Amino acid sequence: MDKPKILLADDHPEMLLVVAHQLDETVAIVGVVHDGIELLRAAEVLKPDVILLDISMPHMNGLEAARRLLATMPELRIIFLTMHDRPFYVTEAFRLGARGYVLKRSAHELPIAIECVIKGGRFLSSTLRDVHPGLIPAAPTE
Repeated sequence: MDKPKILLADDHPEMLLVVAHQLDETVAIVGVVHDGIELLRAAEVLKPDVILLDISMPHMNGLEAARRLLATMPELRIIFLTMHDRPFYVTEAFRLGARGYVLKRSAHELPIAIECVIKGGRFLSSTLRDVHPGLIPAAPTE
């Protein structure tokens, strides 16, 4: 099987370097963008298998970008990679159609999260699962 194509969206260059290093052997990073508007354009052109995005980004936050992307490209698999650990953000991300939610401080979980969502599952950072059991919704049935 080919490596999954990943599009990264985060406005922190340091975080992008950490993520790229963490994933360099398991995925093909097809693009890197720094704000929500760039993300919308890049996703349409690059057709990634998975988008990793932050919630807090300039010009359009990640939640709004995810909402717009999934309205036109429902097959996209979105994983939020963010510092926001409040249940509101997690619930909203999954309500919009995200398949995963990983805290930046748990970025080491990204390879597992990507594999999980590629296989059709949903993933929630272990830190959040431990603190808020039951927060992740069941995967939709086909």
